[in-house]
Amino acid sequence: MEDVLAHLQDNMVGYGIGAVCLAPIIYVTRKYSVPFLLYIVEFLIYSAALHLVSWVLVVVTKWFKESSSMRALREDGRPEDAPEWATPLLEFWKTEEYNPNWIWKAELAALVIVLVLMWRYRPMKIQRKPKRATQEFAKGKYTPGGGRPGAGGKAGGRPGSFRGPRGR
Repeated sequence: MEDVLAHLQDNMVGYGIGAVCLAPIIYVTRKYSVPFLLYIVEFLIYSAALHLVSWVLVVVTKWFKESSSMRALREDGRPEDAPEWATPLLEFWKTEEYNPNWIWKAELAALVIVLVLMWRYRPMKIQRKPKRATQEFAKGKYTPGGGRPGAGGKAGGRPGSFRGPRGR
């Protein structure tokens, strides 16, 4: 985490200039760029949740393997066949820290599946302004008081309205 903060502090001016240059472009193309950016943010949230779940699974599996071992204990209190499984929680880009090495590949495959599921079930949609519903007074379909012309505003004057119990 210190590496990330050091990188941000070293390149703060460049990121500021990039943000100032991109802000007008995003504003002008906001109809297309804002949904795309929100889609990316949603994918990052799913990715972080998936990585956290995989980290918890590795930690719990390692603990269970150590706790349920019947082998003799070493000096440090761990069994002889204790697994050295590990997944980096914060520095997920360092693939050499994943032990066993296939865990990062499984995470990457799961991320591809998440992306496909997002594309299938939550497609990115460009928002359009809805057309205004206008009443056509000139054609006589609607009157300012509501209802159809000639209904007279009587209860039961319209089909499907409440008329009360029949025959009583």
